Amino acid sequence: MSVGTNNAADLNAADIVKQALDHWRGVSSVGEMTMLIHRPDWERTMSMKAWTQGADKSLIRITAPKKDRDNSTLLLDNSMWSYSPKIRRVIRIPSSMMGQSWMGSDFSNNDVSRSDDIVDQYTHTLLGTSVLDGKVVYQIQSVPLEEAAIVWGREVLTIRDDWVLLEQLFYDQDDVLVQKLETLEIGKMGGRTSALRQRMEKVGVEGEWTEIQINQMDYEVDLDDRLFTVANLKNPRE
Repeated sequence: MSVGTNNAADLNAADIVKQALDHWRGVSSVGEMTMLIHRPDWERTMSMKAWTQGADKSLIRITAPKKDRDNSTLLLDNSMWSYSPKIRRVIRIPSSMMGQSWMGSDFSNNDVSRSDDIVDQYTHTLLGTSVLDGKVVYQIQSVPLEEAAIVWGREVLTIRDDWVLLEQLFYDQDDVLVQKLETLEIGKMGGRTSALRQRMEKVGVEGEWTEIQINQMDYEVDLDDRLFTVANLKNPRE
């Protein structure tokens, strides 16, 4: 897939990124998914359920295996909390740890929160467009604002014109590519075309990656605001 020079003056790179994020999570959503963490000498699988509402509310709860069940993560108004049933404690995750691994996977706390950081704390530039399988594909460079607490030096996103994210490349402060998110499967789910399986992997590290498979997703559902509370982490209503 080659990327050419963009001449479409009416295209706004930030709007494309926001459309892709909004398409992924919907106005609200409830989904069930499986996460596979792969390492050269072992694999680990977790099942989970996730709820989102708007741009600033999300809840993820592990449902299996038994030893991880009810571990939960809440994003509320740009703050994140986690709950561990083993110690029966709710812990607030500081902004400095948003880039840390979530549940030992290659996805960070920020990745799983589906937050608007990529929209609000970056400057976006449309590098070019191409056509793939009859669809226009946008390549966008996203650079964090100087004051943003972001670990990456820049990111490059590849997004189809139906708002499906095909690829996201993560470069460090020395402009070295260190991590890649790739969509491996696209299909219909919850009445819309979306990424059904995605892989996050460390570049140059053999055999280390994490995949998320979407098993079920419903969009624009009516959710109780009490679902997205710190109290609900420890004493779940659903």
